[in-house]
Amino acid sequence: MALVISQAPKLDLEGTRWLEIDPGVKIKIGSAGNPKFKSHHALIQRHQAIVDSRYGVGTDGFDPVNAEIPDIESMDDMLVDLVCKHIILDWKGVEEAEHPGVDTPYTQERGKLLIVQRPDVYFTALQVASDIATRAEERAKETAKKPSKPTAGGETGRARRTRKPAGSESVLKA
Repeated sequence: MALVISQAPKLDLEGTRWLEIDPGVKIKIGSAGNPKFKSHHALIQRHQAIVDSRYGVGTDGFDPVNAEIPDIESMDDMLVDLVCKHIILDWKGVEEAEHPGVDTPYTQERGKLLIVQRPDVYFTALQVASDIATRAEERAKETAKKPSKPTAGGETGRARRTRKPAGSESVLKA
């Protein structure tokens, strides 16, 4: 008989996780459950639905040669911006070619450059962000199932009927 012991990843403190993408290079990933991320993502989806509707994407009237289409920001660019703004929050061990040996601070623009060079970072960041959000939801459900701890106060239960102070009774007149 063999035993298999699986070890869950370490808890994601503050809804973030550091992930090593290369030896000595780490990126800090935030949760896909972040309300700002979710709101921005929904905005992008609404934008894309309007564009699709305007140009008849998915219908017989769609013409991919339409001259206006290239002028519209691509969905890919918007999603990369979204990830660089709300999902990838920081990094360690990233240097600029002009300044070797000196860590460069994370910015959204530099995050986009990283994704251009390493597209796998985009997909990895989304996967980890989704995992963080899922684990947070699971922890919340587990916490909700636990009974409340007893307190030093009196027992809870049905309240006693209270009396109204004298003179507070209303009299109905017909």
